Amino acid sequence: MKDISLPWIIAHRGSSGRYPENTLFSFKKSLEEGSDIIELDLQLTKDNEIVVFHDRTVDRIFQTNTGRRIKDFSLKKLRTMDAGSWFHESYKNERIPTLFQVLEEIPRQTSLILEIKSSDFVLIEKLLEALDNNGKNLGLGYISVRDLDTYVEISKLSDKYPIGLMQKNRTPNEVLEEIGKYQIQIVQIRWKNWSEENWVELKQTSMKTTAFFADNDKDFEFLVKKEVNGILTNFPAKLKKYLN
Repeated sequence: MKDISLPWIIAHRGSSGRYPENTLFSFKKSLEEGSDIIELDLQLTKDNEIVVFHDRTVDRIFQTNTGRRIKDFSLKKLRTMDAGSWFHESYKNERIPTLFQVLEEIPRQTSLILEIKSSDFVLIEKLLEALDNNGKNLGLGYISVRDLDTYVEISKLSDKYPIGLMQKNRTPNEVLEEIGKYQIQIVQIRWKNWSEENWVELKQTSMKTTAFFADNDKDFEFLVKKEVNGILTNFPAKLKKYLN
């Protein structure tokens, strides 16, 4: 049984340091490596289907130079496109999964952090609908949002699911101020620009905190000492080994 004093191992886009990110293969491998939670990114296709994809454009993953976005493609077209060769040719058959596929194929009670890549109302509405209809066996970590407007919007629509606020480009002081103003449940911090004073103030809030991100023992040690609730990592097996 996991020691409750240890942080959650959060697989950032799956085991993305070893396998192509945001693919079912990477997600399943991260669970084999001991992850407690899988973090993934959600966007809408041209025909309003929710797929798992991080970048603003498709160029890095599809090895193109067009500047086109996920929303420029239908789901049917995306299903034909190679989402693995950019990482290594042995993964050429990997495809961008839909949220529905993730909910269907990932083992029951797997916890997920679902990062919304935009504040698009259609995306929010369809995500909540998908969780209501297909997420009954899901151990949801939280829905991760970039801004307070999206946080408030989701809170109005549903109180069923935890919502986490990402720090993004805010300063630690701005994050701490927002925690005080709003009923925020979880905060995901960019921990390397936090001063000791910031850490002390965060601790006083009793806020559930996840740290983005850490991939080596030195950083793992620092974050464990700070008693964060979870660590996002591209190498879950490394973090598992360290915690053991």
